[in-house]
Parts: sequence; structure tokens; C-alpha cells
Amino acid sequence: MPTQILSRSNSLSIQLVNECDHDVISYWQLGGQVTGGRWYNLFRAAPKNVSTNLGYSYVIKLINPLLRDEKLAFALDRLSREVMATEQIVHPNVIRLLDAELDRAPFFLVQPWIEGRSLDQYLASAIEMPFSRLLWAIRQIAEGLRAAHEKGRVHLGIDPSHVMLGKSGRVSLLGWSQSHRIGEEVKQPHDQLQLARFTAPECFEKGYRADTASDIYSLGTIIYSALSLGSPFAASTIEETIKMHRHHIPTDLQFAQPMCPPTLSTLVKEMLLKNAASRPSLREVLNRLISLEIEHLTDLKMIPL
Repeated sequence: MPTQILSRSNSLSIQLVNECDHDVISYWQLGGQVTGGRWYNLFRAAPKNVSTNLGYSYVIKLINPLLRDEKLAFALDRLSREVMATEQIVHPNVIRLLDAELDRAPFFLVQPWIEGRSLDQYLASAIEMPFSRLLWAIRQIAEGLRAAHEKGRVHLGIDPSHVMLGKSGRVSLLGWSQSHRIGEEVKQPHDQLQLARFTAPECFEKGYRADTASDIYSLGTIIYSALSLGSPFAASTIEETIKMHRHHIPTDLQFAQPMCPPTLSTLVKEMLLKNAASRPSLREVLNRLISLEIEHLTDLKMIPL
């Protein structure tokens, strides 16, 4: 089915109501609801002319029908950013866009349903993972981010909940609703505590313009969290979290996780530098991750997540 992306009209009225009280939307038949929140509702979906006996192999993301005025405009802007990013970035480690509607209600996008678990679900399950597989997953996150940067976009919302590990171990990066063009001013505040814990300190500054170094910092925070069983910036409020990002130096990763190789600990330390200009480039990060992955390819030791 071809992707149908309609450009957002300048005359779009934010008074539009996203009516979603039926089982069919555009070319899609809705299945069970996956989740619902302040901004969006997610449902399993299938092409409407295909028997659902084959299962609901897709997910449709809809704007919360209760939103009005500024909140509706905000949600539509975020949905538009996700559509734009996932249309532009065609890569095995970035979730694909299949269909979208941005010009009229019900506003939605459609993506594949991925069988697997997100990284935050792994971290919450207190299980162990082979170190070699964890390195593979980390490298795939970096590959997905590199694909975005090559298209001139930064994610700016990468955290463990947006890293989906399929049953085969393939990583897909989700959650592109906060993505921006490189150099674009980021005007919307970071108002989610969980996401703020993985957000680079410069992102909270007034007049901040999207930069690839911010994704590198977020990836460093994810690596640290995966190995140490906790974010190094886990304050209880956004204000305290921002202060930690600006001033707190995390404990060396080798002390937090003795099984961490010194080379990986050093890399993460560099990725978490407060000065964005001092962080390594993503190309350098990938080269060092690939070297680590090759070095530990047959490493069978288990890392507690």
C-alpha cells in the first residue's frame, strides 16, 4: 500500500475534532487498543480489505480526540514530525512509515507492529542478556541515529522506551515525534520526566538549535543505564533532573558495572561530556562500538539488565 502523506495546510483549523468512534479509518481496520495517553492513542490495525484472521500486523497512532486548540496544534505538530522523519529515513533500524493523514481528522500515522519488547521493558524485567547481544543492540541504535543525521535530522527523544528489540534481536528506533532538522530551533519544552532523564543539558537552554551531539549524549545515557540498572540522572522532578544534567558527573561506569570493559566506560564518559562540542562524533562512536562488538563477539558472559 503506497504511503499517503498529505502536507499540512496553512488554513488548517485547530478546532477540528479527531473523530475516532468507528472501526475503520481510511484503509485500515482497527483492532484492540495498545495504549492511550494525554496526546495519542495507539491501536493494532490491519488493511480493511484483508481478513483479520491473518492478524493485526500494524499499529495506527491517532491524536487524542479530546484535544482542542493549542493542545491539538501541539499534538499535530509532533505527529507531523514523526511522519516527516520516518518517511525520510529509510533504514533497517528505524521504524517504517506506511500511511499517514495530516490534513484532516482523524489525524493518524501507520507503522508496522513489531513483535518484541522495548529496552525499558527489558530493564524493568530484571533479566540477563549476553554482553555480545547488548553490544549489538547498542551499535544498532547508533546506526539508526546515523541514518537520521545523514538525512539532516536529530531524534531528540531517544530513551529506552523508544528502542524496540524484535525477537530476532533487530533494533527499531521509535518515537520520532520530537525530531527536528539539524539547526532548527527547538521551541517546545521537555515536559516528560522519563524522557528528560535521557536528554542532553543543552536541550533545556532557551534558543537551543537541534544538534547531532545531543543524540550522542542521549545514547551515552542509554548505554550507562543499560549497564548500571539506572539512569545517572534519575531525579524526582524535571527541574532537579535538568540541574543534574548540567552539573552531576556520573560514577565511572566500571564502578557501577564491573563487567564493563574499560574502553566502553571511557567512550560513555566522553559521550556524556557537558560541553556538546567536546563529545565524539557519531562516526567515531560507531567505529569504537564496532571494534568493541568484534572484540566481544564470542563473549558469553551475561549482563544483568
